[in-house]
Amino acid sequence: MGDKTASADDMPGSKDVALVGCENYNRDLVEERIGRAFELLGGAGTIAGEGESVFVKVNALVPSAPEKAVTTHPEVVRAVVTQFMRVTDKVITGDSPGGPYSPAVLRRFYDKCGFARVARETGAELNFDTSVEQVTIPDGKMMKAYTMCSAMKNADHLVSVSKFKTHMLVNITAAIKNLFGVVAGMNKFTYHSRFRRVEEFADLLVDIALASAADFHVVDAVVGMDGNGPRQGNPKPMGFVAAGRDPFALDLLLMELIGIDPRGDKPLAAAIDRDLCAPTAAELNVLGDAGDSLAVSGFKLPTKKDVSELIPGFLMDRFGRMLSLRPKPASDRCTGCRKCADVCPGNAITMVDGLATVDLGKCIKCYCCHELCEHDAIDLDRPALMRLLGIRTG
Repeated sequence: MGDKTASADDMPGSKDVALVGCENYNRDLVEERIGRAFELLGGAGTIAGEGESVFVKVNALVPSAPEKAVTTHPEVVRAVVTQFMRVTDKVITGDSPGGPYSPAVLRRFYDKCGFARVARETGAELNFDTSVEQVTIPDGKMMKAYTMCSAMKNADHLVSVSKFKTHMLVNITAAIKNLFGVVAGMNKFTYHSRFRRVEEFADLLVDIALASAADFHVVDAVVGMDGNGPRQGNPKPMGFVAAGRDPFALDLLLMELIGIDPRGDKPLAAAIDRDLCAPTAAELNVLGDAGDSLAVSGFKLPTKKDVSELIPGFLMDRFGRMLSLRPKPASDRCTGCRKCADVCPGNAITMVDGLATVDLGKCIKCYCCHELCEHDAIDLDRPALMRLLGIRTG
């Protein structure tokens, strides 16, 4: 990436996507299947060259054990790193998780998620550089510049290794949404506060996907997550990995495999509306295993959803605050750790007598507190008007 300015023209736009069955996280199996996905797309040597740096960006939402399916599985990360280590000895692994962006925070995430072990075993470097830089987006729809992690920006090549999961705000987090993690630390919550409507935030995610100019994408869908993700959903055995140069094409393929309209993935819907992606998977060139053999049955989108998807916009504009799900700290589970207060972009959470308290007048309904609480201590409650009208979102 270096110092180049990103634009839509930087996106490869390739319709080639690799799909390879992978039944479990056995190390030998994952290495073989990831290797096959790379081979189908030309190999790591077509992405990076000798002596060039590669930043492998994982999904490290919260410090979570791999079996919970919240973060990219370390065996998938290990296999991707191994592919690039055959080409160059300059491979860096890391992420910018939600919340404070500091070496101490990163060390805890890397240890808990298994990424530190990957680095020890492969010789890859873990990123602890928390400096940031501005990246311009000349053709951005929502923003013309954003704050990006310097280590990701300055690597010769950025490679995204995402986890396929549901997401209560935008329905799906995969190749597109994982690139929101290039935004440095607390800046994520600043952007949440600026773009409060789901449609606006989805367009922002597309802007950032374009601006990140990632060279390659791998999606871990060996065990994904459905239901009320990205953290409190249900691990969902899916049995495959996917890869490609275009995040929009990959998300399109994934929606086809789970049998849900592509527009159910809100960032993908925004990309389709901006002519960055075909409206159906029919135009994709799927390499590897047949999609019908890896189709996923019974995949469930989030049920705890903001009612903006159920109610016309003009009613939401007038009554939205009375109809939206409300964060409600659970006093029996709240530990008083303050993380919810630290990450709240609306400054709506304070600590009272050692417990979190939400000022609903300030709450912007981004649900970052619910998503990032490591103790499952933020519930989402239906307001009285929703109950009166019989509106159920989960």
